[in-house]
Amino acid sequence: MVDNGQAHEKPLDQQEVLQRLTEVEEKLIDLKARWPYHSVQPRMVAEREDLEEERDHLLGILNVLGVVSD
Repeated sequence: MVDNGQAHEKPLDQQEVLQRLTEVEEKLIDLKARWPYHSVQPRMVAEREDLEEERDHLLGILNVLGVVSD
């Protein structure tokens, strides 16, 4: 059996997911405000991709919970 580290995590409730989603969206807004017109650093691109993936994941959780719809 493979332990991927998620077996011991407690399930997130709706409020926790909404709070985390708010935090991720605020970080995305801040990152986009700092986004240069040219010569974007690779770490900024990676950070944006990570934040967008996390946002999409959280939205998927909320969709399953019936809080948001596509």
